[in-house]
Amino acid sequence: MRESIKNRPAAIRWYLDRQDDLSADRATAYRYSLTASQWEATRLLVDSGKGTPADDRRLADLGRALSVLTQQVGLGEDLTDPRGFLPRDPSRLIDDSWQEAAAGW
Repeated sequence: MRESIKNRPAAIRWYLDRQDDLSADRATAYRYSLTASQWEATRLLVDSGKGTPADDRRLADLGRALSVLTQQVGLGEDLTDPRGFLPRDPSRLIDDSWQEAAAGW
């Protein structure tokens, strides 16, 4: 696994920490960052066509957990914005798609 993918949870926490209107405590934000980064990595694997049926099931399981955490953090009900980025991910300002952003992970 590339180092940048391993660092993704910290990057997610970094941008969450800079939001003034979120309702999560630090522990919930931490769980969100870990689950979101695992979900993104699994989604990237499945989307690239390299996933297995077990990866599909893992993506679904992570998606359900991430949905709950997304709401607990105060990011709304959607896992992603219309272009596939996590809510408020600053990559959405630079890259055209989540796949483009993931190429840098």
